[in-house]
Amino acid sequence: MMEEASQALLLLEALGIGLLIGIERERNGGENGGPAPIGVRTFSLASLIGALSQYAGGLPLLAVALAAVGVLRAVAHLSQPDRQAGMTTSLALVLVVVLGGLSVEHTFLAAASGVLVVTLLAARSALRDFSRSVLNDFEMRDGLILGVSGLIILPVIPDTGFGPDGAINARAIFVIVILVMVIGAVSHICTRVFGDRLGLPLSGFLSGFVSSTATVVEMGRKVDAPGDTAVRFIQPAAAGATLSSVSSLVQTGMVLGLVSPSLFALALPVLVVPTVVVLIFSALLVYLATRKGGEPAGIELPSRIFSVKDAVKFALTVTAVILISAMLNDRFGTEAVLLSAALAGLISTSSAAVALASLVAAGQMPAGEAVMPLAAALTVNAMVRLVLALRSRSPVFGRIVALGLVLSVLSVWIGWHFSAVIKVWLND
Repeated sequence: MMEEASQALLLLEALGIGLLIGIERERNGGENGGPAPIGVRTFSLASLIGALSQYAGGLPLLAVALAAVGVLRAVAHLSQPDRQAGMTTSLALVLVVVLGGLSVEHTFLAAASGVLVVTLLAARSALRDFSRSVLNDFEMRDGLILGVSGLIILPVIPDTGFGPDGAINARAIFVIVILVMVIGAVSHICTRVFGDRLGLPLSGFLSGFVSSTATVVEMGRKVDAPGDTAVRFIQPAAAGATLSSVSSLVQTGMVLGLVSPSLFALALPVLVVPTVVVLIFSALLVYLATRKGGEPAGIELPSRIFSVKDAVKFALTVTAVILISAMLNDRFGTEAVLLSAALAGLISTSSAAVALASLVAAGQMPAGEAVMPLAAALTVNAMVRLVLALRSRSPVFGRIVALGLVLSVLSVWIGWHFSAVIKVWLND
């Protein structure tokens, strides 16, 4: 009895999926203001057919039911003189049969898929306007490049390491290329949605969780283009490049807290002091950018979302640093902790934090002795970003970002002084 009640509830779910999609098609499936030829009852019955077929005969009977519904839909469509319902409605009808069958064994997946289908169908006008009016040619082109890179090329690259201790991984290197392109895409989207004066600082902060170094490179590219547009980007882009330091420090703190709470407690001033200083400096930049007035009509965006060439160059640079660091670790081991941490800082502060926190957690190094290598890694990483900023074609952008990074480095060592005081106080 309980089993039959459970089966009845599953049938109700299948019916609900059909009703939900059928209601949407009933309201929006017709063209030229006319009624939709396939509506609530048809979709509800199709979903029940899928569920009952799965109950009675499993996948073979479900396949037969799916084929039968498809044939009936094709015949009905061809017999209509105006052929009002299009391909979307026909595909939705076939999909409802599949979702009805899926609801028998995978209830949540079927329900979630049904909601997703309804959302896509209901968003027809918005998606059409976006693809025709909002999305332009170069955004489509670069979006396809990013999609092909992440969905087609990345999966076929071998996930094997080579070099000292297998430090060089081809797939990991290509992931870096994709991450740099993603940072460019995030920056572009935020700029379009919020305008350059708020979008660039926001995208810089978000992109810093991926790579603060790559964010500086991408923000520098924003101001490389000649003309008034690039000049208007200088302060917002500098704010975005500077704010990437904040997200990098937050990420480093999260890594330390998870791997070694004792090191996190001692290193907290090294992270908090520069975070506060950089936030104040970035807020000043945002204020200077926004006090000039509202966004000008029609923001002129660059003709590329990201530069594949710059992404590849950055990934190759990171590869060289990884290789040198691995060779030093292989030769000297943990005796060169300070040097290894500094080299790791050339890539990211998180990698240095993971290495140091792991040593502390394993009992191979006292937490108090790991704070200075961490500060060194933060300093080296900031110096790398400072050099990259100064290499930008905009001297003003380079100087602003360099000033923020210098303040960050000074704050790191002020925080280290506080950490040393806390260490002595704890020992006493």
